[in-house]
Amino acid sequence: MEEFAKTMFMAIPSVCNEIENLPDFLREWRKYKLTIPTYGAIFISQDNSHVLMVKRYSGNWSFPRGKMESGENPEECAVREVFEEVGLDTSDLIKSDGYSENKREEKYSTL
Repeated sequence: MEEFAKTMFMAIPSVCNEIENLPDFLREWRKYKLTIPTYGAIFISQDNSHVLMVKRYSGNWSFPRGKMESGENPEECAVREVFEEVGLDTSDLIKSDGYSENKREEKYSTL
């Protein structure tokens, strides 16, 4: 992330003079990122033999999910993120009363 951010800072004239502040910027960005809730869905086959998971950029596997955008409710976020990540329209499948909340490293995720 640091190398990518440095490349981006250097390519944008309005921020290239701030390159020495990059470590502070990334630290604050990481803290901010943890404040945005994420929503997604868990898909389990009818015979309970398979689950749908996606591989993250980090190499880790997780259920399809993502960050809420301004003006979205949790169900809209879950439907949008699942569609973006795996191409499934789940608008008629999402159950607002059936969910699981997870907290990991100060970040909350609802599936």
